[in-house]
Amino acid sequence: MKTENFAPVTTRNNGFSLVELIIVIAIMAILAAAIAPALIKYIAKSRRASDVETADVILDAVGAAYAEAYSFEGIEAGVDQDANLIDTSKVVSVTVDSEPSYDLEIISTATNNDTFVNSFGPQQHFLTKIRQTLGKEVNGTKEYSSPKFKSNSGNGEPVGFLIGRQVDGNQTVRFEVWLVDSSGNPCYRLQPDCCTAYK
Repeated sequence: MKTENFAPVTTRNNGFSLVELIIVIAIMAILAAAIAPALIKYIAKSRRASDVETADVILDAVGAAYAEAYSFEGIEAGVDQDANLIDTSKVVSVTVDSEPSYDLEIISTATNNDTFVNSFGPQQHFLTKIRQTLGKEVNGTKEYSSPKFKSNSGNGEPVGFLIGRQVDGNQTVRFEVWLVDSSGNPCYRLQPDCCTAYK
């Protein structure tokens, strides 16, 4: 019987060449550059949506609190309570999109993760009910969430939420939730009918 001896085949593994690595890195950079803008837009959109949902929760709490405070007859901190009383010193003129300007009473703001507060005596019971409905302690030890989207979309950079009501003379038209800037001014209406600058 005849046997043949085969020489063992040796394979040489040199890894990737420098040119191959550069090509792979270039392809990854191109893909990252193409995906990054879409990812950034998606993150911004989801943060805006989160703020609108938070505003919806706040608006629901305001409605429930007002229903209770509307008929409340009592004194808090030595002041007769009246949820319908307009604090005329906190009425500002606002314009949203193409709507005519209207008067907005600033009932309360919550900035820098603080709870909703104001200094207008007759509204304290109403405000207490808002905080209780939101599950926030009256003494302010529980923090409230700040806006997720912090960029300036044209009307200022938001730092907190604002509870207000559209007023016509001494009459309440509707309650609204806005974002407030660092100067305490309403900058974007979120609920109801979110302004187009924030969408």
